Amino acid sequence: MTPRYTLENVVRRYRESATGRSVEALRVAHLDVEPGEILAVVGHNGSGKSTLLETMAFLQRPDEGRILLDGRSVWDEGKPLAARRRCPMLLQRTVLFKTTVLKNVMYGLRIRGVRRAEARRRAEHVLRMVRMDALAHRGHRELSGGERQRVALARLLALEPEILILDEPTAHVDLANERLIESVIRDLHARRGMTVVMASHSPRQAMTLADRVVTLVAGRLITGTIDNHFSGTLRPQRDGFTFDSETGLTLGFTAETIAAENGPALPESDTPVEIAIDAGRVRVIPCADEEEAPLTGKVDSIRQQRQRCRLRVRLAGGEEMRAETPIADFQRLGVTLGTTVRLELAAGAVRVIRKG
Repeated sequence: MTPRYTLENVVRRYRESATGRSVEALRVAHLDVEPGEILAVVGHNGSGKSTLLETMAFLQRPDEGRILLDGRSVWDEGKPLAARRRCPMLLQRTVLFKTTVLKNVMYGLRIRGVRRAEARRRAEHVLRMVRMDALAHRGHRELSGGERQRVALARLLALEPEILILDEPTAHVDLANERLIESVIRDLHARRGMTVVMASHSPRQAMTLADRVVTLVAGRLITGTIDNHFSGTLRPQRDGFTFDSETGLTLGFTAETIAAENGPALPESDTPVEIAIDAGRVRVIPCADEEEAPLTGKVDSIRQQRQRCRLRVRLAGGEEMRAETPIADFQRLGVTLGTTVRLELAAGAVRVIRKG
């Protein structure tokens, strides 16, 4: 099956207004998104999440590389407008027109030539989906932040897109609206098989909604399920490295454990760094309750995602570590909630990002 998206050697740069120098904001060596997949992009503020989503929505052309949509190179073929219509983007900050909720949702349909009666029918349908139908005739100034975000989401859904791109859709809403928006995304995926690419500020949200999680660190995309992040100090040793986290966790890494592409970033002396550990390269081994090791703890969450199973293990010191394994392997382990397990890091599991 052809991926819905393929990004190949995509680079985005911007020019600093103060200095005039060119700064690299995004570098993606390769990324595929399958049809019907929910992909979550996580990372700290300023890591490049919005830049990546704007690029995937064809709002900005990459400075290098290419983006394929269903196997076709959109920019090379000169068809970004048609691509934008297939994958509209919901921005972090909601912008509504100075009119009613209903007319806001109808607007995009009307400018695309949809007749008024049909535009109204589709708008009313999506407003029911986001539970805003009772406020259809309310003015835009009378809405809360969460209500405004739901109207913006309805406006996109009325266009019946093939792909939905969401830039932190619940970043500025209260808990009730956050849960409601998540429910809409989950329902769209279940009923329509819609492809969704979303940036999220919330690890819980990413883990709950997404089939797959990728991480951005300083504009660099780290593929794999890299949702184990620790800050601390990395010290080179004779046969590898020692890492002391800010929470007191001490880990020993062999040279094989650390991904080869980290080479230039590996410190030669005690250095404050962030490390990211690929959950897909964390091995889970059931063990006795009394066994002591830095990565020993109890399983406190198990979640199946398609053909893989994700486990969260609470370590003895209180830190959390996530592991991901094929369903068949998980079933052979015989692990349940509360089981004590030891975690081992396979070759290439650890990536090192120098701070600053």
